[in-house]
Amino acid sequence: MELRNRLLINSLAGTIAGMAVGIIIWMVGNFGNPEGRSFALHIIMSGIHGLVPFGAMTVYQIESWGLTKSTVVHATITLATILLIELPMKWFTWNAEFAIAMVIYVIIYTIIWLCNYLYWKHTVNEMNDQLEIILNHQKA
Repeated sequence: MELRNRLLINSLAGTIAGMAVGIIIWMVGNFGNPEGRSFALHIIMSGIHGLVPFGAMTVYQIESWGLTKSTVVHATITLATILLIELPMKWFTWNAEFAIAMVIYVIIYTIIWLCNYLYWKHTVNEMNDQLEIILNHQKA
């Protein structure tokens, strides 16, 4: 699939996911609305909060980039999204709550990255095993 199409699909999925999470958070206790912001603004910002990191996942599809570069770029974009949306929206403030949220972010990001890494490592190993079987079969 073309990179641009992958970006559009990821961004759309992220927008929908972000809006869904935003609706759930609004309904559960209105935690995202400390200053009487409108529901529409909350949902729009939640959608953007999903759009950017999901869209940024496309960097993992750039074949010329290694895993390290892709991870650093994606993590930076994701963290910038948190800083540029969550703090101005006052979903978090500069205090212990934000520090805890950042620790949770790093833990969740690491777990997701590790799961993806292990999945792709397993997939590559399976492909290499299948290739070896095909090559050995051709030699015989």
